[in-house]
Amino acid sequence: MTYSDLTFYETEVIEVVDKVLDAVKAKNFENYILLIARGGYQYEIEKTFLSPYVISSRQEIYLDRTRDKFLVAYLNNYATLLKDGVFMDNEYKEYDLNIQMMIYAQIWESHQFLKSLKRIGDILIGKPYEWKIPFEKPDKNGVMRPVHKGNMIQEQILNTLRRGNPDFARFIEKIYDGQLRNDFAHATYYISVEDNAIISQDSERYTYKKKTDLFDWEQMFIYSVLLSYHLPNSMRERCKSFMNDYPELDYVEVDWPSYKEPGKILRARIKPEMRGDEIEFNFVRMR
Repeated sequence: MTYSDLTFYETEVIEVVDKVLDAVKAKNFENYILLIARGGYQYEIEKTFLSPYVISSRQEIYLDRTRDKFLVAYLNNYATLLKDGVFMDNEYKEYDLNIQMMIYAQIWESHQFLKSLKRIGDILIGKPYEWKIPFEKPDKNGVMRPVHKGNMIQEQILNTLRRGNPDFARFIEKIYDGQLRNDFAHATYYISVEDNAIISQDSERYTYKKKTDLFDWEQMFIYSVLLSYHLPNSMRERCKSFMNDYPELDYVEVDWPSYKEPGKILRARIKPEMRGDEIEFNFVRMR
């Protein structure tokens, strides 16, 4: 990959993100505002007098912060290496590819990233905004078990996006590989710089499941990193510019689930307010 390739991919990802967020806004403005304002559910206040259905959720905003800082630092360093034309020997390439595999797996395991993709798909097919997206479900014995992320991505994100925005679905399909995500999580891969491939292994029989060309891998990795950065960043920037973009709006009315009366939907007014150099939405009045 060259530096010009990287800048081209970044321009493409920014365009993809802008198009899909514009599609969400056109489909349902209220839910678009909830998306960029980070409407979410905070489990830690479930049993207090406060509603766990919150706007500008601290969990939604800060949970991935340290991972994102690492991702940005890696990407900036990677861009510098490409720009300066630094030679990487095979030993360094193998080391770097292992880091890339870790970053890739973290992106496609991230609750916040997957929540955003799921909410985008749901809004685009006309579903209500989903405040609470669980990553654990009870089994037949009532024991809470983790949700299988691979099934979630295929069934609740890609299948929905294929209906709501086929172009964005095709983009996700191009960059998401469940086998490679699992390979890092379960340590079932081997990197051969000499063969220019990442080899997915069967951990029991030590046979090959598939080979992924390093050129194909590099594209999937860079697109995933750029999407995981630019999607939340664009949502944050759109939130920051809301007051300038819509000066005539003092508030936005949205559907807000009642915590005290499950199943009941209230109408709530949320208002943008400056907090330092950021804009946050807060509830102002319910009826």
